[in-house]
Amino acid sequence: MSEKRDAHPYFMHDAIRQQPALVAQVLEAQWALVERAADAAAGRQRLVFVGIGTSYHAAQIGEHFLRHLTGGRAHALVEQSFELVNYPLALGTDDAVIAVSHRGWKNYSVQAIQAARAAGALTISVTGRNVGKGITAAEFVVPTCEQEISFAHTKSFTSALAVLAAFAIRVAKGRGLLADAAAARAALARIPALMEQALECERQAREVAHGIAARQRWVFVGAGPNWATAREGALKVKETSYMAAEGFETEQFLHGPLAEVDSRATLVALLTGGPGDDRARALLRATGELGALRIAVVARGISDVPADHSMEVPAVQEWLSPFVQVVPAQLLSYYVAVERGCNPDTGREDHPAHARARRHYKL
Repeated sequence: MSEKRDAHPYFMHDAIRQQPALVAQVLEAQWALVERAADAAAGRQRLVFVGIGTSYHAAQIGEHFLRHLTGGRAHALVEQSFELVNYPLALGTDDAVIAVSHRGWKNYSVQAIQAARAAGALTISVTGRNVGKGITAAEFVVPTCEQEISFAHTKSFTSALAVLAAFAIRVAKGRGLLADAAAARAALARIPALMEQALECERQAREVAHGIAARQRWVFVGAGPNWATAREGALKVKETSYMAAEGFETEQFLHGPLAEVDSRATLVALLTGGPGDDRARALLRATGELGALRIAVVARGISDVPADHSMEVPAVQEWLSPFVQVVPAQLLSYYVAVERGCNPDTGREDHPAHARARRHYKL
């Protein structure tokens, strides 16, 4: 990292605030390129989304975009890059592989593109600007935003989601599975303004952070497209505050993991107005009995939410809700890091023991 900040606002804060403008810029600048890539992919039988870390979470949501827009009729898969390389699918000319990699130099994401090309699959990279050559070996390379300074990636996640949403709209239309592509495109175009509104919860995130920082365990739960948002929220906590955190699908958490909850835990539930909300309410009530600190991120208009704190975000069609649901998760992780005296930009790269640990592996 070429620069370092030692107090708020850290670079992560800048990146969080930049997201609405960057999503708008990506949609304007890259739509034509995305549509060309999507037109090529629409003729392939199977679409495989791949990534690692935050990019893997974006790939999961990209698959959900396509599932929703095609009524579940598209054959789409999500694979983690290492798994695809080492436990490969039988890729061929009927496949398209869409790799998400902001840095563009992650060893296994590059290998996934190389293996897919060698097998005759169409390859598409969704990646940051000024990346390594490996990821640009794809037939289509769609740039998102500039490289992040902070170790905790935020704007690269949502700008990649913008590309994947536009891609899914075009593929669904090209396959004749989306009746009103114009409406879907219009809904996506409204997302930057709604993300700007979601940023209004920053003051509340800062206030709630004190209570969270005093706990030892942090769990995020979400359903549908926000299962991946929950996992992304937990990853941001690990990267910034070095706390034990996990992201679960809402129903999955009720089947075993609830046993670990007590007064040392924080629970963040993501409610969108979708079918997962009733189970999220049940989970919030259950964890209240156990003394957990309960925070609900709720779409505007949702009521009867049994939480200690409710953070409101704009109401949006559920398939697009990760764009607004992730903003409070990012802000909470940021302000808890500040509360705990951690620099959210470094990922402990400046800690000698972690520097020694990293010598044992290559990304």
